[in-house]
Amino acid sequence: MIIDIPILGFGHTGGYRVLSELANQWIIMGHSVRFLVSTGSPMPYFHTRAEILWLDEAGKAAKTGGENTYGKQLGRKGVLRMLRTIWNGLNRFSRNSDIILANHSLTSWPVSLCNSHALKFYYVQAFEPEYYSVRPGINNRVLQMLATGSYLLPLQQIANASVYLNHKVIRAKQYVPPGIDFMLMHPKAMIGTLTQPVILGCIGRHEPQKGTRFVLEAFRRLQVQGASVELHVAYGNLPPGAEHISNLKVVIPKNDTELASYYRSLDIMIAPGTVQLGAPHYPVMEAMACGIPVITTGYLPADPTNAWIVPIEESQPIVEAVFDILQNPNLCLKKTLKAQNDIKPFGWPTVAKRMITVFEDSRYSEQNKLNNELNSNR
Repeated sequence: MIIDIPILGFGHTGGYRVLSELANQWIIMGHSVRFLVSTGSPMPYFHTRAEILWLDEAGKAAKTGGENTYGKQLGRKGVLRMLRTIWNGLNRFSRNSDIILANHSLTSWPVSLCNSHALKFYYVQAFEPEYYSVRPGINNRVLQMLATGSYLLPLQQIANASVYLNHKVIRAKQYVPPGIDFMLMHPKAMIGTLTQPVILGCIGRHEPQKGTRFVLEAFRRLQVQGASVELHVAYGNLPPGAEHISNLKVVIPKNDTELASYYRSLDIMIAPGTVQLGAPHYPVMEAMACGIPVITTGYLPADPTNAWIVPIEESQPIVEAVFDILQNPNLCLKKTLKAQNDIKPFGWPTVAKRMITVFEDSRYSEQNKLNNELNSNR
């Protein structure tokens, strides 16, 4: 099959890893995969085997890309230009493709409106209106409206978690989760053992819903209570003043190999997001794959048997979970080993094949529908 994936621009967040890894696996399986993206996008952060069709504003193929002007295009006029670029590119290059996969609320619009014989899918990786609703400004109100409307477009929706099946205005009937590269995200040598001081970790994010604030509050409380702990925050993104907290270290992995090493350097991973619980969350999944005990508010595939589940927007339960891990090494080992088993179905070859099966089933269904229509007209 020829599979086209239009994107706003390459990035370094988990959603872009998912697209790159799916593309890589599909190519290994014998399919042809292309990314369609504006020349204003940065170069890919995650390695991809897929062809990249760099598009100028008219949707024509450009010889080079990676101009990295993406950040300057995020106003309303810039977003409209990017969507027009994608729409023009799809009309020019994707008329006879087999599959077009939208992966963002904004890219769903040009996918829906383009002139192509392809089956059109929408891979829903989050309920996006909720993210825009917590940000001020007219631009975010417009984006919230576009995101809400995207779920009403005539696209076949595939969610990335069961929590999004028929969730609010989402109409997905099936889901395919993101995957894990177990060659990179493999367990550390001694699962269930703790260092002194105990190394706590989290992924630093500015967005309030990611819960970085509550990790910092819990860390301060642990220090006040005399716990021998350090906090290693990946990528920084800390609030003002946090850099002066004692025994706090910022770690900036340059790639997935260094990110995996970061996870394995930890004793406990904390992921206290506040929204869309039950959705996939890479810090939880990757820490589990690396054999690290996880404290979380409840992201896939965490549950009380393989992780420590805490309430949202509270720091004291995080403190109590840390002490529970420190005081119960057998329980820590038991849950960590259970997490290792529960993460196994998320290998990339399995996930990619599952998505292809969805595509093929849809093609088969469409072909049967067409045959039935032809037979009824004879």
